[in-house]
Amino acid sequence: MSIATLFKSPLLSGVGLMLGAGLVIASVASQSPVDALREADTRPALEAAHASHAAMLAVAQAGQRLVSVGEHGLILFSEDQGQTWQQAKVPVSVTLTAVSFANALQGWAAGHYGLILHTEDGGQSWTVQMDGQRAANLVLKEAEVRAEGTDDRQLKRALFSAKRLVADGPDKPFLDIHFRNAREGLAVGAYGLILATVDGGNRWMPLNYNMANSGERHLYSIAEANGYLYIAGEEGLLFRSQPGNDWHFDRLKTPYDGSFFTLSAAGEQLVAAGLKGNAFRSLDGGDSWQTLDLPSDASVVDSILGANGDLLLVNQAGQLLQGNVATAAVRVLPSQPVAAPTAVLRTGQNSLLLSGLRGLAQVLVPSVQVLSN
Repeated sequence: MSIATLFKSPLLSGVGLMLGAGLVIASVASQSPVDALREADTRPALEAAHASHAAMLAVAQAGQRLVSVGEHGLILFSEDQGQTWQQAKVPVSVTLTAVSFANALQGWAAGHYGLILHTEDGGQSWTVQMDGQRAANLVLKEAEVRAEGTDDRQLKRALFSAKRLVADGPDKPFLDIHFRNAREGLAVGAYGLILATVDGGNRWMPLNYNMANSGERHLYSIAEANGYLYIAGEEGLLFRSQPGNDWHFDRLKTPYDGSFFTLSAAGEQLVAAGLKGNAFRSLDGGDSWQTLDLPSDASVVDSILGANGDLLLVNQAGQLLQGNVATAAVRVLPSQPVAAPTAVLRTGQNSLLLSGLRGLAQVLVPSVQVLSN
């Protein structure tokens, strides 16, 4: 099982991973009997005690506010740079894997059951904007239109896959979401699931036919720089949006055929990293790639790349790795390892916020110079 699958799967609800996590859910008696019997995609998130120690999978900045999403539909926000956290009102109880804000108020979160949530108040309350069944039906409708009146084997195969997607039900998770502004956004996930919107999420359109991912490989991470969108996935998949055509993607050649779990971009510089500590840099917008020599073979789970090329990586072992893409040298920072980290966010000149399977942690690292992208 890949590290991304481990972090973003229902297995997180297992007893083993939750031991020591400090997650205590308030009594189910606080819910009505009807709510308690609902499926997770329609059951509101329960109030959590010690919520900041729960399994959290992603973090984002919303103006001066910090927002984190995680297991059981838990969304937390902080008004004081992570000193204290409040729980948001969330209409679902599924695992949420990613969060993105276009500005201080407009944000989106995505996760299991093909769910995409939206907030208009900086993360305090959320509504469902997309679910897995609707997403599958969008893919099927597009496949039917393209396959009608043709004997093209690839289109027929895509139609078969789309029908299977609908028959499976809303079980495919989104693994990342990115909004470049309050209207244009992109969500990617398991089995090549990819949707885009140009109206703030009121309508979504499938982009499966706009990239060469016929094997329906998982898509894990989105980055943007210089007006280009980049997407990373399993089996060395890397895509870049076409010039002047944001929703069509060209596949980039990479020297690696394993999974990329994180992708960062700044100007012409890119870093893709993932399984077993494999990491690569590009200084020309993804046209060519060189190996980054990491001091650990632990899988990399998140990254931040600054405009000056300064790089920060966090790996499954809880280590923080710092370097610069110009020199390709990366070192382990002398900080206390964070248990089972999932994401990192720069919150100040020398401070970081890390989410993980044991909650949220602030880390002070005097030498950190990178900027969040």
